[in-house]
Amino acid sequence: MLIATDLDGTLVRSDNTISPRALKAIAAAEEAGVPVVPVTGRQFGGLRDILGAFSRYALVNNGSMGVDLADGQRTMFCETTPAATVAAFVDAVREYSPKASFAAVREEGRVFAHTDGYLELTRPDELIKDPAEYRRVEVAEIGTQDCLKLMVRSAEMPLEEFVARTLGLGVAGAHTSWSGFPMVEMCADGLTKATGLDRLTRLLGMTRADVVALGDGGNDVEMLGWAGRSFAMADGQQVARDAATDVAPPADEDGFAQVVESLLETL
Repeated sequence: MLIATDLDGTLVRSDNTISPRALKAIAAAEEAGVPVVPVTGRQFGGLRDILGAFSRYALVNNGSMGVDLADGQRTMFCETTPAATVAAFVDAVREYSPKASFAAVREEGRVFAHTDGYLELTRPDELIKDPAEYRRVEVAEIGTQDCLKLMVRSAEMPLEEFVARTLGLGVAGAHTSWSGFPMVEMCADGLTKATGLDRLTRLLGMTRADVVALGDGGNDVEMLGWAGRSFAMADGQQVARDAATDVAPPADEDGFAQVVESLLETL
């Protein structure tokens, strides 16, 4: 068995912490030979405050990059979105939101290239990366390089409208998702948390039937549908609950820990 978990809203509570009970559950799983793998939209640098909770693998940037934590944080694989797709997506967004702000994760997560206004639209609790990773660029430069993930924010219209319009763009080669944060994320079509997990499990000699996944957002949908068994958090997005086989209590009620504890009882 392998337990794959989203972070924010699933394992990480609304106060941005992992509960002692959840940490104990992770340790118990690892002791029982069940790896617990964070599968997150965050960049690798965004894990630095909680990295100690995990012993071996991490999938970041919505599954586009896999890291072996026990082998010097070695990059196991890294799939990028072509610059042409990034440029086409930026142009499409700017047609209805000309002042939209963008951020691109580049160079295996070591560079966070952002346009003017992006950081100002970002909540303080989202700014969890090393300041050295941030690099301001012009909008015209965003689409000139491949990236692991592109993010877009806008203050020109209500969030619900912006999310709906951006998710419905249908730019060729682009896959969009919304995790619940005030932004929309884009990776290349075919790059999701599910494809990242599929690649990891193949490397480990496992199959999807061996995976139990937990998540709460739109960027978890493919993972929840792919895993042999999956739990959506009760307070998560409806699309996540629709994709999962089961429902778990909210993160703030230690839903993750409750699921893991019950799974370990069956071993």
